[in-house]
Amino acid sequence: MKKEIVAILAIVVGITTLLTVAAVSNDGGYSVSPCEAIDTSLGNATVTDFLNATNMTYVQVCNYKGYKGENTWMVQWSSSNRSMNVYVNVATGNILGIDERTDISQPRETKTWNLVDTIEGSGDKTTRPFTIKGDEWRINYTVKTPIWITNSSFRASVYSEDQAKGRVTQWDCDGCSCDDTEYIDEGNGEYHIKVTSDVDNWKLVIEDYY
Repeated sequence: MKKEIVAILAIVVGITTLLTVAAVSNDGGYSVSPCEAIDTSLGNATVTDFLNATNMTYVQVCNYKGYKGENTWMVQWSSSNRSMNVYVNVATGNILGIDERTDISQPRETKTWNLVDTIEGSGDKTTRPFTIKGDEWRINYTVKTPIWITNSSFRASVYSEDQAKGRVTQWDCDGCSCDDTEYIDEGNGEYHIKVTSDVDNWKLVIEDYY
């Protein structure tokens, strides 16, 4: 087993070593050096085996007097998502305890609106099937009716290709122009839209949220 911290630096490229110690002397009962404490914290493993098994990249040693009421070296091995504290008695070299913490949480993925299809038409129309990946999606719809026409109709019905689900939503725009958004929380599947209208100019922009 290696007896010097220099061995760790020589074997593992890129490891950073920081020793934070108070002035120590034999009179104070320090018979174990910080380097020896690191050596003890490795257990029976070689330096490379230990680092490969734990994925640690950083080691720090500091004097810690509060662990179980005894004077110890706290050898802290750490990586970006894990830390392991090994408490070594400064007089005897015995390991008094080991605390490990692992943060396995992953950054939350940022969802965005993604264009699925843009469909324009006049009068009645049934769209081609399209695929939704996310749990939520929306349809931005624009219906343009000339101002001199006061009695027009527009209805959009969304159907799942899964016949067991059938129609999932429906909305109308009657007697005027419309520019709005319909949100749909029935996601992840195949759909089509059936438009029933006497309007000459309408547009559907389908967006998926994932």
